[in-house]
Amino acid sequence: MTDRARSWVEQLLPTAATLDPHARAELQLAAVAATREADDAAARAARDRLGPVLETISEPYLHAIAELAMGWTSSILGDPDRAAREASASLGELRGQDEPFWTAVTLTVLGVQEMTLGRYDDASDHLREMSDLAERLGNDRLIAGARLHLGTLAVAQSRLDEAAALLEKALDLSWTRHWTRVVSLSLAAFAQWAGAEGDVEQAARLAGAAEGVRRRAGLRPFATPPPMADLFSHVGRELGPVRFDELFTAGTRLSQREAIAAVRAGAAPTRARSVEVNAVHTDPAGS
Repeated sequence: MTDRARSWVEQLLPTAATLDPHARAELQLAAVAATREADDAAARAARDRLGPVLETISEPYLHAIAELAMGWTSSILGDPDRAAREASASLGELRGQDEPFWTAVTLTVLGVQEMTLGRYDDASDHLREMSDLAERLGNDRLIAGARLHLGTLAVAQSRLDEAAALLEKALDLSWTRHWTRVVSLSLAAFAQWAGAEGDVEQAARLAGAAEGVRRRAGLRPFATPPPMADLFSHVGRELGPVRFDELFTAGTRLSQREAIAAVRAGAAPTRARSVEVNAVHTDPAGS
């Protein structure tokens, strides 16, 4: 949401009580969207205003989107259990409507929260369904998000070759389209991948690169799922605090182009390994 739109929402909020239920719900939904890069207090306030409006919404589509907004806000406030319940409720309502875009968005919120909770099978089902919808819609932003989240899930499940391929696709697509949020999240996911591969120096450097991109773009900090937080703790212990800080700080200074070059160089051995495996599987002489 642009600064102008955010300012417009803030000016209208004091008049919310004078609006009819439908208009009031739409205003509160806009207020939730305005907290995307705000602090937790603003997100919580927006959620508290939207909650009481839910029961007044009679239109199925608007009610489903309001449930999604509640789930999304719970996710940024660090309550994955509640976020998953609310996103699941929204998904149930959207199933009977012809809304593939919002269904895909809801599947994303739900799948990411399930991944955070360690419910990997459920997360895989929902994220793969979301990926299929994104491909059907031909929506490159959703496609990039699908690759990112499926790649992150593959890291968590130690499917590292698959993870690298998915994350490279997410990074390439988001880089060419200048989607800074997805670029930064892809760099963070590649940092997790590098740590899982045992390259702790690369992991620290890419974690710094992701943070540098995030800060320069003014994006809110990213929540790290518990398994990934454990991985970064391991990286910190392996390197020691001084060396970790050196590499992390050096990473924050990398431009997006430099960070992506570092990712590609680090992923090259995995790419070569995947080509060799595929050649053996497809060449009868290799069997």
